[in-house]
Amino acid sequence: MFQGSSFKISPLSTAVIAALFFQSAIANTTEDHETVVVTGNPLAATEVFIDAKQLEERQANDINDIFRSDAEVSIGGGSGVSQKIYVRGLEDTMLNVTIDGAVQSGNIYHHQGRIAIEPDLLKQVEVSAGAGRATDGAGALGGAIRFETKDAEDLLQPGQRFGASAKAGYYSNTEGYKGTLSAYGLLSDNVSALATLSYQDLDNFVDGDGNEQPYTGAENSVGYLKLVGNLTDAQKLTFSYDNRQDEAHRYHRPQWEPSKKNAPINQEMERETITGKYQLNPSDVAWLDLSLTAYSTETSLNHIDGPFGDYLGEAKSLGADLRNTSSIGDHKLIYGVEYREDKGWLGSPTLGSDEDKGDVTGVYLQGDFALTEALLFSAGGRYDSYSLTESNSHSFSHDGFSPNVSVNYAIIDGLNVFAGYAEAFRGAQVREIFRLDGAKSAADRKAERAKNSEVGVSWLTGNLSLSATAYVSEVKDIVGKEGKELTNIGDLVSKGFTARAGYYWESISTSLSYNQSRPELDGVPLSDDTKGIGTSIGDTWIAEVNYQVTDAIAVGYTGRLVERLTHAAEGYEEKDGYALHDIYGQWNPISNEELTLSLAVKNLFDESYRDHASYGEVNAIAKGTMDPGRDIRFNVAYAF
Repeated sequence: MFQGSSFKISPLSTAVIAALFFQSAIANTTEDHETVVVTGNPLAATEVFIDAKQLEERQANDINDIFRSDAEVSIGGGSGVSQKIYVRGLEDTMLNVTIDGAVQSGNIYHHQGRIAIEPDLLKQVEVSAGAGRATDGAGALGGAIRFETKDAEDLLQPGQRFGASAKAGYYSNTEGYKGTLSAYGLLSDNVSALATLSYQDLDNFVDGDGNEQPYTGAENSVGYLKLVGNLTDAQKLTFSYDNRQDEAHRYHRPQWEPSKKNAPINQEMERETITGKYQLNPSDVAWLDLSLTAYSTETSLNHIDGPFGDYLGEAKSLGADLRNTSSIGDHKLIYGVEYREDKGWLGSPTLGSDEDKGDVTGVYLQGDFALTEALLFSAGGRYDSYSLTESNSHSFSHDGFSPNVSVNYAIIDGLNVFAGYAEAFRGAQVREIFRLDGAKSAADRKAERAKNSEVGVSWLTGNLSLSATAYVSEVKDIVGKEGKELTNIGDLVSKGFTARAGYYWESISTSLSYNQSRPELDGVPLSDDTKGIGTSIGDTWIAEVNYQVTDAIAVGYTGRLVERLTHAAEGYEEKDGYALHDIYGQWNPISNEELTLSLAVKNLFDESYRDHASYGEVNAIAKGTMDPGRDIRFNVAYAF
């Protein structure tokens, strides 16, 4: 049972021109093989989509697999439970992350990842790097990640009212297996349902040198239910329930190798998200497109008989977002109000308990305007008010306004230039749960504010697409641990560049992307010890080739090259570069795709490496594990 209670929120972001007004930025292939699709964002190269087909073909099984083809995203941590998301070098604690609109705000333990989701459930993933639009929501100092899950209508074949599927997979590196059962259908002409159960059992993984990494295995189970009701032609009601459980005997700090401060213990982790959404969109009322999303997310981590005895940490978020979109000719206004409560609790039978409580209320407005056929303009802002009460400590109240503005101009057909500026404000929020009994906030702790500037160009001609973006992001008064206090430790400045190229012809699609990010705190490169903020990552290249051999056979390749990082903080070693090569093949031997056979090989050449986003070799006690070596994956899926 959840014990604590706490609130938090962090606003807003940067300007973008609506995708509605700029839909031709980068084209898909005829087979829907988009790996990176830039939407109608004037900061075009910062927003990407990863779709379900891509995840299925590559047999995505964890967070690392989901973002493997995005040059701006890196995943730290070898085992699944310790994986963290870094966007342009900033940790996901600096971003606003949602699942079907439900904010995932709790940070349980900095030694473990805070974001977990079953890739088989995903319809698409959207990544907006850098402070963004007012509609990006709270906490978007470094951007936003939006996960959207499937519903029954995404799985039903044309003319089918009921269906089911079974999927079984094998993973050679961990000698692991995974099974998934789904049932879906129309309960009536207006109501559909999808239910999924998934279970996987993974042993310890082996790195590229053939060394087994002990205590990295896990058992995971996922239960998922989604109901969709089309109440009328204009009204829709959606309910979803997502429960994920993980248990294993693993190191207290699972991203580290064993040491005198890192013994294995029994751990149980659970995340539960409940989401409801109501939509009202009459086709004959242009000014009314209303949506109300309400959600509850609870995450817990239980350390059983650990070095400090039994320890249970829990985080819970309860919130709602009410917004409306009004269309006025070729212009759009999106406006709304949101509220969220965050609660954090940490306790043990012998050491007592601690609790943080906080809340945040925000109002926002984003306008997207087609001023001429060639000129698109977007501007908006949001105002957020935070309150936080720390356990046996201080209380804080912070409020602030976050503006954004951007323009996109079509010089000629297919050639666009864009520029934008945005700010994002974040007040005091619930602390990391497993530190509630430790460092408290300084009495003079101030709010954080991000400022993001981007300029770029995109060109689409025939089957060729090119884009490039340069950006400078700054987070003033960033909060971190200094001594025994959480306080404002300085100003973060990140400068970088992203470029993408794609070429598509007939049944083959290719792409090449590059990112360089240089995050520095008061002029010093981020290191693996800047917990909860980010780390430095070498220049990253992604190459992809996808070939639809026949209607029934698809093959592909993804290469990820990370250059040696020489821009390291004083006292920290440079990070070795590495190159990873993945291949996949998918075959539908039955014409209606009822049976799917998939083969994928991750890290084809068994590279021995440590991801730059993973914890490095700081000292004899704090040394990160290596990442997995070659993994041959085979999946069989049958739908009926």
